[in-house]
Amino acid sequence: MQNTSPSPLPNNDCVQSFIIVPLDVIEVYRALKHLDPAKSAGPDKLEPLFLKLAVDFIAEPLTHIFYLTFSNNEIPNIWKSAYVLPLLKGGDPTVLNNYRPISKLCVLAKVLEKCVSDQLKDFLDVNNILSQHQSGFRKRHSTITATLKVVNDIIESLHCKKYCAAVFIDLSKAFDTVDHVTLVDRLLKIGLSRQAVDWFSNYLSVRTQCVQFAGSSSSSLPVSKGVPQGSILGPLLFSIYVNNLCDSITNAACHFYADDTIIYCSSPSVADTFHFLQSALDVLQSQLTKLKLVLNTDKTKLMLFSNGKALPKVLPKLLTSHGTEIERVNSYKYLGFIIDENLSFKLHIEKLVSKLKIKLGFFFRNKSCFSWQARKRLFTATFLPLLDYGDLLFINAPDQYLKKLDTVYHCALRFLTGCGNRVHHCTLYPTAKCPSLSVRRLSHWLFFVYKCLIGLVPSYLCVYMSTNKCSYGLRSRDVLQMLVPRARTELGKKAFQYAAPYAWNTVQKQLKLPELVTLGEFKGILKDREDSSLGQCNCL
Repeated sequence: MQNTSPSPLPNNDCVQSFIIVPLDVIEVYRALKHLDPAKSAGPDKLEPLFLKLAVDFIAEPLTHIFYLTFSNNEIPNIWKSAYVLPLLKGGDPTVLNNYRPISKLCVLAKVLEKCVSDQLKDFLDVNNILSQHQSGFRKRHSTITATLKVVNDIIESLHCKKYCAAVFIDLSKAFDTVDHVTLVDRLLKIGLSRQAVDWFSNYLSVRTQCVQFAGSSSSSLPVSKGVPQGSILGPLLFSIYVNNLCDSITNAACHFYADDTIIYCSSPSVADTFHFLQSALDVLQSQLTKLKLVLNTDKTKLMLFSNGKALPKVLPKLLTSHGTEIERVNSYKYLGFIIDENLSFKLHIEKLVSKLKIKLGFFFRNKSCFSWQARKRLFTATFLPLLDYGDLLFINAPDQYLKKLDTVYHCALRFLTGCGNRVHHCTLYPTAKCPSLSVRRLSHWLFFVYKCLIGLVPSYLCVYMSTNKCSYGLRSRDVLQMLVPRARTELGKKAFQYAAPYAWNTVQKQLKLPELVTLGEFKGILKDREDSSLGQCNCL
């Protein structure tokens, strides 16, 4: 597991310089039309609903104001101010650490940021500047793709009869501690023009914020570091700031999702695994110090994956640069998914079932108040998204855990249809016009695999998709199939690099697609498969 990402700071001679192009009225018009009218106003007191309704009158003058910010490299100070609203996360309300700060910015400033962000993202993508291992806030990337990549690598290591150790990095207030001088230097090095850098320097400077609570406001204070919380450009600038964080790491792999970082490595020996991980952690901490970022040792955790291989009675210690031992855990919530040391997703599924049961309790307590249309809307808008999210990760989880999801799903279908407990769940599917959960998960899986085939997911997953028209086991040699790597163990068959092409080849025995179709057409094919399964009972 070596870090093979391209250099994130290319030579400026090889990269076309980035210049902020003046916006046209159509761009600004579209950005205003996409404002969420339910959001509240920022320090400028302008409501998004008002701006959206007045778009025909303000788009042109606003475009001119935006042009002046580019030509003068100066943003109005009011657009660089923020309200901070403290939101209690839980616990003792007198303890300040129990509050999450929610930053409210000026709406027009966010419109400007959206337009500039689109230009900067295009520049970064065209020139392949961001590390391939950075998945945060990028087109076609998500927490799911990042977790799929990490889990695939861990399974592949275990499949090769190695130990794998991972350290989940937590940074203390990462977005708030970005050094502006270092960030501006990074912007220059990746190829931004002096004009663009001057604009971003002004964007970062002279920022202020005040706290609003219970109808009162504090006096404004200057913000001398960090990227603006709640902004559109902030996460993108942070990604640039930490882009080469793991470039010097060897014998280990790393992956980012904004400030969420994981480093992992493998070896046939436990001692070597910990040695490689310690070396990687030392390098990372050195880079963090240069960036003035602080490792949160209390929340940084270690996990060891062994797939049942014998472990020594005393494991090596993983230490921070200050000599603090990093705690070893059996599970960790990474990007919203609970990963356990057995990769069973047992704890994640149990947590998901618990959340779904709370929703079901609300549904049934108020069932008499809902019409059928209201029940349908509740089911599709609040229950299914929670049930479906991330099901790609646990599609191959043990049956005893997946059956727990089936139980709450059937309960939700009974709420939707009004059928009693004596009605068999296979009867619920055609009545509710919903497929079984296994069919639903498979459709999501195949849809994602197809996106890999046509390049709509990150390159770190597309590399596992290799087509082969010389199909084996089918009468027609024109059927589009994938090359499936060998997997000697049941765990190895759960790796994305095996499970994805295998599932595709299996469904192709029925579909027999000779070539790629559009994504919309393939989605229709999957919908037809779901509909055809409604009257089938496979539970006996």
